[in-house]
Amino acid sequence: MLRLVSLEGSITATLAALGRLDWLIGIGKHDVRVLDPEDRARVESLPRLPCTWAVKADDVRPLEPDLVLASIPVREKSLAELLQGYVDTLVLMPTDLQSIYRNIRVLANLVDAVEKGEEVVAAMRAGFDRLARQVASQPRKRVYVEVWPRPLMNGPVWVGELVEMFSAEFVPQPADQKEIEERVILEADPEVIVVTWPGVDDPPLDRVYARERWSHVRAIRTRQVQAIPEIWVNSPGPNLLKGARELARAIHPSATISDSSK
Repeated sequence: MLRLVSLEGSITATLAALGRLDWLIGIGKHDVRVLDPEDRARVESLPRLPCTWAVKADDVRPLEPDLVLASIPVREKSLAELLQGYVDTLVLMPTDLQSIYRNIRVLANLVDAVEKGEEVVAAMRAGFDRLARQVASQPRKRVYVEVWPRPLMNGPVWVGELVEMFSAEFVPQPADQKEIEERVILEADPEVIVVTWPGVDDPPLDRVYARERWSHVRAIRTRQVQAIPEIWVNSPGPNLLKGARELARAIHPSATISDSSK
């Protein structure tokens, strides 16, 4: 059994889904947010470390891990500091749903849980498909997913894929979680705005409604600005099932969407 340190919630959630939390000797300080109460209790006593963005070699070296597992969001300076400190590190860089599935399989191979990894991927695919069927008859809407307000940034590719899967059009294209010009968003005229800001579980939506120059946007005029805790949609792991369900509900609030996709 390897002594593993996970620096991101997506990795910790994946190891939980694989039944391998007992391989962990340390986790990121925010990781418990993506775990259910039972799994949270299993890691409660583990050291909490800075995330991939802020970690330093001195944070993890005292734990004597066999391997540190990192994922997005990453900062080159932090990763370089780990490597320069001779800390063996595996960095996962998913962009879309296919690469998320691939990363789950990589971790499953690492912790000797190949069959379980396939089950996790299959469950995610099936859950997304069920949600897509539940909203298939809904009117197609233009949806802007905002992951940061200053500067304005839209959602990652996998969120764009889920939006398109759920009878909607992701605007403005492309989905890449990068800075985007306000003008482009206004020209796209989204009918639904989904706010999912890191570290802000209850975003002040009144600030979005009050934005100068946004009063003509359809989502503002019809009061269709919704919020989803970012950990469920911006963290690329099995937790996306819950995030996808909340996303489908935000896009189609009048639709009947069950919890069977958990």
